[in-house]
Amino acid sequence: MRQVPGSVERRRSARSLRLLATLSAALACSCGGLAGSLAVVDPVLAYLSPAAAEAFGSYAEALVVLPDEGASAALYAAIDTRAPATLFLSPLLASEIPYILARDGSTRVACVAITAPTPDPRLCAAVFSPADAASVAGAMAAEEAIRLARNASPPVVAAVLSSGDEAREAFVAAYAAAGGPGEPVVELAEGGFSKAIAERLRTMDVRVAYVSVPPDQTARWLESAFDGYAFRIVAEAFPADGLRPSSDATIAWDLDATLADLAGLLRSGGSGNVPGRWKAETSRPRRANKPVEVGR
Repeated sequence: MRQVPGSVERRRSARSLRLLATLSAALACSCGGLAGSLAVVDPVLAYLSPAAAEAFGSYAEALVVLPDEGASAALYAAIDTRAPATLFLSPLLASEIPYILARDGSTRVACVAITAPTPDPRLCAAVFSPADAASVAGAMAAEEAIRLARNASPPVVAAVLSSGDEAREAFVAAYAAAGGPGEPVVELAEGGFSKAIAERLRTMDVRVAYVSVPPDQTARWLESAFDGYAFRIVAEAFPADGLRPSSDATIAWDLDATLADLAGLLRSGGSGNVPGRWKAETSRPRRANKPVEVGR
């Protein structure tokens, strides 16, 4: 998950306090979720996406947003106060799962996670995979490439991925399945930003680009590898303040659909993992691409 810059720490605290004031009333009322359930959301997620915090509340009977300070103590105080039959946890609270399961033999835990937690009969997890994000991005890239190819030669499509072969295969397969023209160029950037790779991509005149790298590297890849006319897709769990100015679309977590799947697993009495859902969000009308010259 993206780190919150130190320069906005005070704003984050103020915003978290406002969220606490707004959402803490959920402790006293039913939210229409699973009976006897409690959702606990970490303050970073609440800062990055208030809508995500509210989504958790829609699937639980009660909702707590933890404060910036003393979050761990507040988590266990909420658990002790409510004694929930089912506990929903946001991603940054996944490290607490073993302790929560060990201190109570009956509470079921449901979490949203980036990596799969250790299996337990009382644990359900929705796990977000970079390969699944790449699959959504591949289909979106194909749609844009098809649009461009209607009036010109097939455009150059490229992806920069930090997550390895599985994501590469998913992107290429989804692009082909959606009828994308040609074969996309895929560069793996597992070692961080590469000037050589960026310069190579820049010379290709890429018209459709997908970038899935750590958030602190995304802007550098976008600026160095692609010109301002390319249709740029980035992977980012929660676009904090709208989409990036330098991107045209974001592949983001679809938390509502994911929590619905997680709630379905809980209602069935099952355990284990379900895949986290991703969604494509466009920032504005497709202004990005200049016409591709015939014969290029």
